[in-house]
Amino acid sequence: MVVFKVETPEGASPMAMPRGIFEGARQFMDIKYSDAHEKNLLDIYLPETGNGPFPTIIFMHGGAYVGGDKNDMQIGVIADALNRGYALVSVEQRLLPDGLFPYPLFDFKAAIRFLRENASAYMLDESKFVTAGTSAGAYHAVMAAATQEIPAFEDLSMGSAAVSSRVAAAIGFYGVYDLIMQSKFTNDAPPMMPGAPVFDFAAMFLGVDPREKPSLAYFADPTNFITDKMPPTLIQAGTGDEVGPTPASAAWAERIAAVCGADRVQLNLMDGAAHGDVRFNEKENQDVIFGWLARVL
Repeated sequence: MVVFKVETPEGASPMAMPRGIFEGARQFMDIKYSDAHEKNLLDIYLPETGNGPFPTIIFMHGGAYVGGDKNDMQIGVIADALNRGYALVSVEQRLLPDGLFPYPLFDFKAAIRFLRENASAYMLDESKFVTAGTSAGAYHAVMAAATQEIPAFEDLSMGSAAVSSRVAAAIGFYGVYDLIMQSKFTNDAPPMMPGAPVFDFAAMFLGVDPREKPSLAYFADPTNFITDKMPPTLIQAGTGDEVGPTPASAAWAERIAAVCGADRVQLNLMDGAAHGDVRFNEKENQDVIFGWLARVL
């Protein structure tokens, strides 16, 4: 059995995110998926036993586009994958200031293409690739799914150009989806401390205030690119989210249902849950996640 543990490295900064440690998993660490940027690395975890090919969850961490790490504890939201017959991949991508839109999306799609090109070497089932992410990582998970096979949202010069970045399903946990709504939510929220500056990470990611440049924000909004090719999507959020607007998750799910039909999307709103609430990681919710995956895959 693979055990997921949360540890704080010795000597780490008090502000550092604790690390997620998988004990018992087969691991391939710090694999370079592109030469475009030093951050283009990923880790692959396989179940303790078996030769696959394993359905594969490709995860991107959150961190307001400016922080987080492929090794941190956020992956715990999907950690039970390794005990349920799935491979798990954690992707690192460009962060701000290098990671302006759309560069992290290019990174994520390059990672998907790399994994498809090397699927047999790592015992991955390329027909059952699933993107997943938390917070800002959820944005990339669903944006990659919504824009698959749209050339403008992919940089093939990053490698593995001959293969597709298509995925079979997508999962977003308490995600950032609508940058205009997110910017408004951030600016309207009371400051954490009197006089503290507003941390408008949506504007930082876009490079301009999305409220002032809605025509540019249009191209960064996944709801504008949903077609009947959108894969099955699971959206989970908490009604007590203090970081991101829960209505953005609901609007995203409603748009998928309107374009693709209600059976293409599942929305789970957890009553009172905060951003990154530990309840998303608990067994009851893991059963929901993997029950849904078993149906759609």
